Amino acid sequence: MQPSYFPISFFLIVALSLPFVSQAQSRDNQNPSEATRIFLLGEIHDNPNGHSLRLDLVMQLILLGKNPVVAMEQFDRENQASLDLALTSCKDVDCVLVKAGSPGWDWRFYKPLVQLALDKKITLVAANLSNADVRKVMSGGYSAVFSPQAIAKYNIDQHANQLLSVQRKSIREGHCNMLPSNAIDPMVQGQIARDVWMASVINHFKDRMVILIAGNGHVRKDVGVFQWLYPENQSQTQVHGYVERFEKSDGDWFDHVHLMRSIDREDPCQIFTKTPLKK
Repeated sequence: MQPSYFPISFFLIVALSLPFVSQAQSRDNQNPSEATRIFLLGEIHDNPNGHSLRLDLVMQLILLGKNPVVAMEQFDRENQASLDLALTSCKDVDCVLVKAGSPGWDWRFYKPLVQLALDKKITLVAANLSNADVRKVMSGGYSAVFSPQAIAKYNIDQHANQLLSVQRKSIREGHCNMLPSNAIDPMVQGQIARDVWMASVINHFKDRMVILIAGNGHVRKDVGVFQWLYPENQSQTQVHGYVERFEKSDGDWFDHVHLMRSIDREDPCQIFTKTPLKK
């Protein structure tokens, strides 16, 4: 059962603690090599400038003519059949979202990607675990969602233990150091479960270009989806972070860093003062 002291939507604000800058640019050349076929493209969920920059890159990749698969965190895995049907039967994006969209997302940022899927007949994959599945993991462990075969294939328990300290720090800082200590590890398990599932989606596709659309926290090379890709897929992967200020950690987290204009937003830490967490 989900702990009562925080809403599941807190997973979506982990990246909001990044500082602000005032211009948009890319740190380095983002052109893919011939060996690259997997692209992990991050985001700060509420920054439209980053969404625009990323859309430009997605369109460039589509123009390469390699019939990419676009896997999106914004669609939950159990909605895949509805998404497939919507993409073949709907005439517009709003219809697709009514039939298959997951709640809790600001869909105005993702409509252009769905429109591309409609226009270009691109394979669109629901790449996320639902909040209900994540709650099961948080209360019952990875076996509540993953089969014994998947746990063995990805060596989930042992590998996750190697990532715990970094993930704990990320969750703690992303929630303004205001989480009760007993809330952190269940949330880490939920984050890791999402990463493993997204990686399994990518690993399913062989010899096709795959583009993952997900938050910066999920695409981080040190702890995110990249860690769960098959080794042969890691060697074919390029990771892009979209940030509001360059940090020393960027080199460990991303292959390419895109600096974007910041936006005015309420201090995300205020949510904890407005709705104090139960100890």
